[in-house]
Parts: sequence; C-alpha cells; structure tokens
Amino acid sequence: MKKLFLPFLATVFFMSESIFIDLWPKDELYQQYVFVPRFLLIFLIFLTVYVTQTHGMVYGLIFGMLYDIVYTEVLGIYMFSFTLIAYMMAKVMKIFHNHLFITGFLSMMAVSVLEFYVYGIQLLIGKTNMSFHDFYSHRLLPTLVLNVIFIILCSYPLKQWLVKIGRREREE
Repeated sequence: MKKLFLPFLATVFFMSESIFIDLWPKDELYQQYVFVPRFLLIFLIFLTVYVTQTHGMVYGLIFGMLYDIVYTEVLGIYMFSFTLIAYMMAKVMKIFHNHLFITGFLSMMAVSVLEFYVYGIQLLIGKTNMSFHDFYSHRLLPTLVLNVIFIILCSYPLKQWLVKIGRREREE
C-alpha cells in the first residue's frame, strides 16, 4: 500500500491542475489574465530533490507524456521538458543546500523555464500570435503568482511526505 502512495500523489497533482481551472472563478480577472497552475511540475521538482533524481525523471517522462496526450495538440513538449527540468534541477541541487526555500525558488525558476519553452515552441510552430509583452504581463506573471501561492501553502507538507518516502526508498 505504501508503494502506491507516490504514484497516487503524482496523479492527484496531475488531476488537480484541471480541477483547479474548472473551479477558478470566471470573472473579469480570468478574462484578462491567464493563470496556469503548474502543480505537477512543482511536485516533480520536489520529488527530484527530496526522493531521487531517477524518480523525478521517470515520473516527469510518464506524466509529461500523459500531459501531452490530455492537454496539448503537440506531442512531446511536456514529456521532454518535464524530464529535462527534473534532470537540471537534480544537477543544480548538487550546488545548493537542500533547503525548502531554495527548493521553492528553484521550482519557480522551473515554472518560468517551462513557460518560456512552451511559449517559444508555440511561437515557432505558429500556434500562437501573442507578443512577448502580452505573454510576460498576461500569462507569465499571473502564473508565477498563482504557483508561488501554491508553494507557500503546500511546500511544507509535500516536503514532509516526500522525505518520508525517500527515507523508505533508501531503506529498501
């Protein structure tokens, strides 16, 4: 039963993004700004830091593929980026101390990298005509604010769960 907790937790974060969007109030703020929850990516960063790099990359590959199949028209964008970001964060965390604040900050950097990457790919293939200024002010900044609030609310319990799972993985 304990073995299934990590896949269950990843699935909850995967599904929570679409549930959050469905429950988000559709008022004037929603019409003007694009709030993109990146809860799964934040979970993958925390998984990479507090469990193992391998877990982060494997879950990034699997859930990135699911993300591409469910949410996007272009297959491979999230599968590649989630795996690469998990790998990069594992390498960056070898330089920095394994502190919750640093992990949260690096998660926000990962969200920014992902947003720029997806925007660049969409711009390259012609799926968007959004200017960089509009992208920055109407999508990137609201997305970062939303995900900072998520990190503030959920980072400590998430860290505690993942540290416990990581400890159990190392014992086995």
